[in-house]
Amino acid sequence: MIRKLLLCCRGEIAMRFVRTCRELGIETAVAYPVEDMGAPYVMAANQRIPLQAHTPSEAIPEVIAAARLAQADAIAPGYGPLAENAEFAELCVAEGFVFVGPNANAIRLSGDKLQAKTAAEQAGAPVIPGAMMPKDAQACVSIARRIGFPVIVKAVLGGGGRGIRVAHNEKELVSALQEVRREAHSAFGSDQVYVERFLGEQVRHIEVQVVADQHGRVVHLGDRECSVQRRRQKLVEEAPAPNLDDRIRQSLYLSALNMAKAIGYDSAGTVEFLVDPTGGFYFIEMNARIQVEHPVTESICGIDIVEQMIRSASGQPMTLEQESIHFAGHAIEFRICAEDPLENFFPAAGVVSSYIVPEGPGIRIDSGIACGTVQSPRFDSLCAKIIAHGRDRSQALFRATEALRELRITGFPTNVPFHRWLLRHPDFARGAYNLRLVGEYSVTPAQKAAIRMELAVIAAMSAFLAKRTEPSAESVRQNPSASLWRLRNEPRSYVDSI
Repeated sequence: MIRKLLLCCRGEIAMRFVRTCRELGIETAVAYPVEDMGAPYVMAANQRIPLQAHTPSEAIPEVIAAARLAQADAIAPGYGPLAENAEFAELCVAEGFVFVGPNANAIRLSGDKLQAKTAAEQAGAPVIPGAMMPKDAQACVSIARRIGFPVIVKAVLGGGGRGIRVAHNEKELVSALQEVRREAHSAFGSDQVYVERFLGEQVRHIEVQVVADQHGRVVHLGDRECSVQRRRQKLVEEAPAPNLDDRIRQSLYLSALNMAKAIGYDSAGTVEFLVDPTGGFYFIEMNARIQVEHPVTESICGIDIVEQMIRSASGQPMTLEQESIHFAGHAIEFRICAEDPLENFFPAAGVVSSYIVPEGPGIRIDSGIACGTVQSPRFDSLCAKIIAHGRDRSQALFRATEALRELRITGFPTNVPFHRWLLRHPDFARGAYNLRLVGEYSVTPAQKAAIRMELAVIAAMSAFLAKRTEPSAESVRQNPSASLWRLRNEPRSYVDSI
């Protein structure tokens, strides 16, 4: 078993690993960027080593050096930028460290979208018609004509919603190819792209969680609905996917298991599909890492996915049997991001001046922030995740609504107003939605002004409360209005109603 684990990820996923390691009796060290000094995950680790690098590639030698300094025997990248880097996985092993993630070959096969599609086809999963794009623009146009417009241009080594553009005609295709090549070269080190038929936005994005070990055992932990997306980035996920025909669900499970077996997968991973309104489904990609949305799966099956990753990386055979995995209730995750939904989700940054988290039955908070910590524009905008679990979807929705009403983060804008709008949308409430849903979000100037005023009042109140001395019990008895803290019983405000 791993004795000491170095974490080269940050935020809530690093904290997530620390907690599981504590339960397993594993010491942790964290290699962290200097902006994160004082962050919860940094303070929670047994050992802290600052990094000076500004890019993931520059950080690799520092991470290896940090692992040596900490005398760690394993390295975990979480879902950070090094998680799907096959060369980094190989380097870790070559330097004598256990890599907590899939083997390098599986990372390569799943990370190269064309090879992954080939593997999926061989595993019997339907794929979307497409082709690799040559450098010659006219040749690309000819290929796209055969596939049929509209098409979607993707970076071969892309991921995380980057390196993707939709083209509805030849002119848009030429522009999309240029943009994707530039972005892909900058983000992934390769400007290779391919094109496939665009199925439109009336499809659903559904994924299957798989867990595998180094001894050939693979199980699935159910499915997740991930159709609430903005610019190909997921905002809300739930498990299980609502209103999905059980025959389709079982077919997705079988395809995901076959895919994992076909590429020799040996860790936690996710196989992703598009499901069209007729019930047809298509493999789109496999993510060779733990996903941001893994808590909803853990909530309904009671299995610690991080623990399974660590045990598999340690070479232990998996004790899970598919027949013994049972699902209970429904769970929904809301990503709380530092971005302004009132200004087209423009990225935000700053210092967390106040932070009040919801509590109660069925509420889980995976957080990467605390009062006084810095939300840097250099990193992903994710601050925290609210996961609501209930006996059914209706109860989960109610608990999520209350949790989002109680949540307070000040210091910079977040996407909480969007989530409150989403919970009131009839299609989302019915569980009958697809990739088009987010496109309906809009805020009038009057609503925007009211929300801005409301948030300013909350920020001012938070600042005032942070400076005042909490009244004594005696003063509260004599004057009940002396305590200004109101959460569950505070009057509903305008911002709560959107």
